[in-house]
Amino acid sequence: MALTFFKIPRNKKYSYKPVYYDPKKEEREKLHKSAIEEDSENYEKALRERMQMRWKRSSGGRSRRASNQRLIIIFVIMFLLLYLIFFI
Repeated sequence: MALTFFKIPRNKKYSYKPVYYDPKKEEREKLHKSAIEEDSENYEKALRERMQMRWKRSSGGRSRRASNQRLIIIFVIMFLLLYLIFFI
């Protein structure tokens, strides 16, 4: 047994594994499994649901584009009004 005057602490170790939850991925996997396990009628139903989910996702992009266009038009109109007010 050795005598030590200074106690050197060891590094604390832990095993942390981050958990990431993706509800869209889980839904896709669930639909895919049900399509494989069931008959063709359920496969068509799953295919329709998948198409509806894609449509909903893509419609968000259209509204964003429309919003950006509207914003540009508003800036152009404001610029023209300010130009007319100050320079004419």
